[in-house]
Amino acid sequence: MIDLHIHSTNSDGYFTVKDILKMAQENNINTISFCDHNVLGAYDELKSIDVKKYYSGRIIPGIEFDFVYENKVFHMLGYNFNIDILKSSKYIDRRTESELIKEEEKNLEFFKGVCKKLGIKLSDDLTITRSSEPANDIIKRDMQIHSENKEILDEILGKDRKKSFWLGHVTNPCSPFYIDFTKGLPSAEEIASEIHNAGGIVVLPHVFEYKSIDNIQFLNEMYKLNILDGIECVHSKHSKEQTQFLIDFCKEHNLVKSGGSDFHTDKVHTLGHTELGEISDDFCLK
Repeated sequence: MIDLHIHSTNSDGYFTVKDILKMAQENNINTISFCDHNVLGAYDELKSIDVKKYYSGRIIPGIEFDFVYENKVFHMLGYNFNIDILKSSKYIDRRTESELIKEEEKNLEFFKGVCKKLGIKLSDDLTITRSSEPANDIIKRDMQIHSENKEILDEILGKDRKKSFWLGHVTNPCSPFYIDFTKGLPSAEEIASEIHNAGGIVVLPHVFEYKSIDNIQFLNEMYKLNILDGIECVHSKHSKEQTQFLIDFCKEHNLVKSGGSDFHTDKVHTLGHTELGEISDDFCLK
């Protein structure tokens, strides 16, 4: 069992690197990868501890970069790169904790205003305490606490509450919750070049998680750029049919297959698993 898409408190995950190492060991996950957003802090932490005290498996260097395509924010995974080389990339986020918190405070106030206009009830004490718990996560969680919001949340998050608030609304120009995060973001080609120059491989993640695009057209357009080495076939938001489609796509185009839960918190994801079950070694960049 593997999990090649894990977020720690170095970006927007809820668990520390040590916590995740312990969980991976307890769950017999033989290979993991920390793929925090635009940062490599997890690998600095790993250097500072005796990893074998917590985890006996393999750790593949990973990262999840933001990029802009047709005025929208998308993600790209990088694996097996030289960490020291990629660290020098201009696309690594070097903002301090206080700078990140200040930015999230602005976002939180914006979301509060939108909720007020839409008649969505929120708690009065919402605040940003750490950058790894961003404003969109706080709003999404709090909206669901209040039963008065049920009808509008059925539309925003779906009746099962599994729709992505971030991809479906925060980064969707058609949503009142939209914030333009595209300013200054690199293109897919620029991100791929940085990963390749660091000796890594480029993997397109969660193709079917995006809700405001033609997903298959997007996949084909990314492939035509001639920058991809692989596709994340297994993901928490992919159905069995979507997973099989991506497996077939990889076979047809000679791309490696990846799999990850996109783990942020155990309240949403299970390390090493999706709704389809355990993530098998077949998706370990093969």
